[in-house]
Amino acid sequence: MSILVVDRWMEYRGTVVHSIDTGARQAYAYLSPNIIVTADGAPDAYHPDNLGTGHIRKTHWPDGDWQRALVADPDHPRRPLQQTGGRNAGYFVSITALNDPSRSRTDPTAYVDAGRIPYLVLPAPFHAIDGSGDLGDFVVAYHPVTRRFSYGLIGDIGADRPLGEISMRMASDLSGHRAEAKSGQGVPFGSMLCLVFPKSRMTPAWPMPPAAIRARCEHLLKRLGGQMRLPQLAEALAE
Repeated sequence: MSILVVDRWMEYRGTVVHSIDTGARQAYAYLSPNIIVTADGAPDAYHPDNLGTGHIRKTHWPDGDWQRALVADPDHPRRPLQQTGGRNAGYFVSITALNDPSRSRTDPTAYVDAGRIPYLVLPAPFHAIDGSGDLGDFVVAYHPVTRRFSYGLIGDIGADRPLGEISMRMASDLSGHRAEAKSGQGVPFGSMLCLVFPKSRMTPAWPMPPAAIRARCEHLLKRLGGQMRLPQLAEALAE
């Protein structure tokens, strides 16, 4: 098994980030003391009557800069586009920075569904730091209390807040229960280990089925010693 060289890299909003070097690939990891869960990208995330899995106030609609979170109606640009058919009729189209460029911006399936895909959100100022990774790079999350892990990718760029914002699906993987952003149900308590592999994204970066995400993460993690490394790494970063 290769030896992990772990060094303090930087501190961001109170969270210490460590670089990891095995000689073959650079990565970084941090323990996030709080888990923030997002519904962004889910077709049932936001509804004008606040019926979605995410709270409508997160989008800043109707009085704020909601265009950063929702697709504007092409025919009525001053209001968000509502889906017109299917089980999510009436819901707004929620966006993620990672999306399928071959699909229309108004297509809900162009975005990374937070309820189905495990993904990590990078705060915009952190994303601007060289070496922090980019959309589509792969991520492994681990929860020391539940001892559960999740294989995902960087799926969105968010506001300037502490590290540790993840999709509902990633939170569900870590807790073993269905997690919702609005209610907070199913969200695991305690610190979460995030292991990020910059420059690991594939082409195209999206869309990608969950099985392919898992296979790629397993391949990257194998170079560090596999899943058994995650508890060791979490313990080392906690010291």
